[in-house]
Amino acid sequence: MLLELAGFWPRFTALLYESLILLALLFIGTLLVLPFTAKAIAPGSLWFSGYLLLLVYGYFAVCWVGAGQTVGMKAWRLLLTDTAGKRITPARAALRLLLASSLAGGLLGLLWSCLDTDGLALQDRLSGTRVVRLPKANSA
Repeated sequence: MLLELAGFWPRFTALLYESLILLALLFIGTLLVLPFTAKAIAPGSLWFSGYLLLLVYGYFAVCWVGAGQTVGMKAWRLLLTDTAGKRITPARAALRLLLASSLAGGLLGLLWSCLDTDGLALQDRLSGTRVVRLPKANSA
């Protein structure tokens, strides 16, 4: 079954969902480490920044590598695959996340899809991934 690439608006709305989920994840992650710190966490703390980055990568890697979908992607029936239509690897997930993060949270890369001849976001073009739209489930 050939799936069509997801357009700008479904991807944009999924990005908005993910922003809220990430905000909650970072709040909860911070709340979990506060009892183990003797005082407030210093701004620019390397261990804390690394910890938060691992939380973000962990969320996306588990979702993308495992099911091919984050919570926001599930809501809009989006699926992340490699160029062959298979699940992505943890390394490819890391590359895609790094590219999307460096492109102003993915928004600039997503806007690129409006100009790209194949309709790919810049992070997808550079990481060898595709976001496709799943068909609606038949209700019986």
